[in-house]
Amino acid sequence: MNQGRSDVRQRRPVYKGDNSYQDEPKKSRAHSSDKWKSAACIALLLAFILTPVVILLTPSPIDPVYFTLPEPPEFEGVLEPNNLLQKSERIFENEISGPESIVVDGDHIYTGTADGKILHIYKGEISVLAKLGKGPCGGFDNEPTCGRPLGMRLTKEGYLIVIDTYLGLFKVNVATGDHYQLYSAEIPVNGKRPRFLNDLTIAEDGTIYMTDSSTKWDRRHNRHQIMEGEVSGRVLIYDPKSQEVTELINSMSFANGIQLTRSEEALLICETTRARLLKYHLKGPKKGSLEVINNNLPGIPDNIRRSSTGGYWIGMALIRKKNKISFIDYCAEKPWLRALIMKVVSMDLVLQYLPKYGLVVEVNEEGKVIQSLHDPTGQVIPAVSEVEDKDGVLYFGSYNLPYLGRLYLQRYKKTKH
Repeated sequence: MNQGRSDVRQRRPVYKGDNSYQDEPKKSRAHSSDKWKSAACIALLLAFILTPVVILLTPSPIDPVYFTLPEPPEFEGVLEPNNLLQKSERIFENEISGPESIVVDGDHIYTGTADGKILHIYKGEISVLAKLGKGPCGGFDNEPTCGRPLGMRLTKEGYLIVIDTYLGLFKVNVATGDHYQLYSAEIPVNGKRPRFLNDLTIAEDGTIYMTDSSTKWDRRHNRHQIMEGEVSGRVLIYDPKSQEVTELINSMSFANGIQLTRSEEALLICETTRARLLKYHLKGPKKGSLEVINNNLPGIPDNIRRSSTGGYWIGMALIRKKNKISFIDYCAEKPWLRALIMKVVSMDLVLQYLPKYGLVVEVNEEGKVIQSLHDPTGQVIPAVSEVEDKDGVLYFGSYNLPYLGRLYLQRYKKTKH
């Protein structure tokens, strides 16, 4: 029996020192790893080669036009930097969102917000006066039906006249919140439907002048409009007697803020993409003519409103300063670059990395800058959509910030900075 077991063991030969059977799996694994590395390298190479091709072949979402801007102005003289805007206080912080336009009437403040509401603020208490659209609200897709109130003014009869960029022109009873649509943005004017109703100004006889920033892009695509540089912006007139809307001026590049002069002989209009201020003559020897009265504003202008000292305040979304990189100036003469940027980069991301600098300027009726307020740090007031001036108390609006700014300017007028 013992001999038999010995025979069995002898029939299982073991070759000492021969590990070839152990090396086979290792060689197989190494070979497999090499294959994966090769495949990864090929994939990266193809991506490197094909990505530029795909980008070039992909259509740009915009059709950019060539335009030029003058060299930005020096910040000297009346543009000398100061810290006046930094002395502002933030009010109703995190209680409101994007108060674009502001009306102050005694202790009453009215503003429109990003969630489609018209707010009434009285002695610190915020209430919803009206809502022009319908829910749901919040988010890119819902904005056209929710509505977005932009420019607003108070009539001499005490009614609030509001432009909703998507819905049209409204008259709001400030006591009850009841509102009536004066004009629907669904109705074409001169063959084109307004896509971006923006601001308004009201004459003594009730005539309303309003800007339609674009007949191509709506408010959600305002970056596309600026990067494209197209010129479909215009000024429209609402006649309170006929209740009809007609076109007064066309071929403007992002027609934005609008303000009647005190004599009502002319309109002052901010042309955002061209960084300039226009004057359209309604009366007098120049009636019907449009002229550029400032072709080199120190920023990208938004709304324009009368100051309490005889001038006009203009809020700046971004600044333009000599020897400082200005994104819009750099890209103006490079339509190919604007087309490429809009293919591959989110403009919201680009704006996040631009330097923050708050600026408002006061101009006279000839468009000359006569005063400027700065926040060089951009920490208190980084951008301004509108300035509401009530006897030297300035209220600053914004299209996206969660607060209003307020500055008691008369306290600092004679202070050197």
